[in-house]
Amino acid sequence: MNSKGGKQKFLWGVSCSPYQHEGGYNGEGQPRNNWYDWEVAGKVEKSGRSVDFWNRYEEDFDRAEMMGLSAYRLGIEWARLQPGGAHTEIQEPVLDRYVDMIQALRARNLEPLVTLSHFTTPRWLGSDPWLKEETPQLFSTFMRQVLEALNRKLVDRGVAPPKWFITLNEPNMLAACTYNVGAFPAGGRSWWAAALVALQTMLEAHVRVKREVHALYAQYPDWGIPMLSFNTFASDLYWMDKMLVDVLEASRQTHGNESIFSYLQDRYRDFTRAYRAMDFPHHGIFSEMVGELIKQIQHALSRRFLHESTFSRLVPLVRERRDEPVVDYISFDYYDPFVGNAVRLPSLADLQLGRVGLREWLTKGLATKWWDWKALPRGLRFFVERYAAEYPDLPILIAENGMAERRCKADEACTMRGDQQIRSFFLRQHVQEVKKLRAEGFPLIGYFHWSLTDNYEWGTYAPRFGLFGVDFDSAELERIPRDNGGDVPWQTYAELVAGES
Repeated sequence: MNSKGGKQKFLWGVSCSPYQHEGGYNGEGQPRNNWYDWEVAGKVEKSGRSVDFWNRYEEDFDRAEMMGLSAYRLGIEWARLQPGGAHTEIQEPVLDRYVDMIQALRARNLEPLVTLSHFTTPRWLGSDPWLKEETPQLFSTFMRQVLEALNRKLVDRGVAPPKWFITLNEPNMLAACTYNVGAFPAGGRSWWAAALVALQTMLEAHVRVKREVHALYAQYPDWGIPMLSFNTFASDLYWMDKMLVDVLEASRQTHGNESIFSYLQDRYRDFTRAYRAMDFPHHGIFSEMVGELIKQIQHALSRRFLHESTFSRLVPLVRERRDEPVVDYISFDYYDPFVGNAVRLPSLADLQLGRVGLREWLTKGLATKWWDWKALPRGLRFFVERYAAEYPDLPILIAENGMAERRCKADEACTMRGDQQIRSFFLRQHVQEVKKLRAEGFPLIGYFHWSLTDNYEWGTYAPRFGLFGVDFDSAELERIPRDNGGDVPWQTYAELVAGES
């Protein structure tokens, strides 16, 4: 087994997720997750093979090793491990494949960062699993069983169990996309009240699974000490991002009838003052005005719907073990954090997306696309500084950061991003910012780029996030080492991390 102890190496990595990369979901005879009905109904593009990471993980790990990376974020999929229902056995061949993956990472000196839930849940859990009070217990109990079985198999092979875990991926984005925006599958309930219920349920699931995993590892001292957190999608909407960590901490810090909401209001005011002092640029006056309006609406909704009873299950659960930290490290994903940039004036470039009429161009053009997201490394610094100031005892990990390009189709003109950025320039900007923050003494422990390859991006293959492109029309799903304009981003990332530790 790998030795333990010594200085924690910095985790330079890439990220992926089961549903977006593995392939083999929601087809005939395949495991079904909560996106199954949308895929079958044609509401979204079928995920199909995706990039076939399930069968081609070793060659992708080889690429990460070639680049000189030190870590790789991957997930284990509940729907694949337990497709038959809550009381069915773990699928042993599936478990063995995840064991193979972690062993393959260890063999290449790549530290695994394991995500336990990346937006998807088994279809048998229903359309609204995070509105159900029983889901946290089901999730935490099952994940303890999986990790015990997985780690035992690893130890039998002489391989060290994973240390780093993300319990739930971007609970703020999952709640918003499901109940505020309607971009993710859901049942009948929607809007702000449902989003808050889902947030409480997911935070409860985090607390429970964190306790289960720590208790499990305590039974096997040779496994080391696990590190668990959840990552949020960094946003200037306090009540749908930073509030998630703060409400857990508020539950620890307050007593009796002390108001949790007052604690959160103080943190909101501090966050807002610090954010405004940074004077961040937006896409323009229109986006800035819309952003301020959205923030004011969200703050009003928070005052309307957010009160002491909102977290009636979560608060007493945290207070049962007040001395335990609610997360072992801070983790967030950094893309475009400014809500105003989610809306823009329609662009003439959108006419090149296909055969769209004027009405469709006007309506769909108001929403920004992945390739419109503003690249601003200074914003990454803002979030690191805020978390470091308020949670000085916790290390910080950037679990995702990346840039999308528009996928070129054979029968359409290929257009650049509006800001004309190439991926290598984006990487240099953001990795250099990470290096500066480390040099200044901020407790950063990892940076993960999304993603090593292109992937299925929640209903579509239109955006390209990969350091390596993928030819989805080829039988071999060929990995392409260059972007459309000839840029070689994987090489740039390799050069940036060379000699770093």
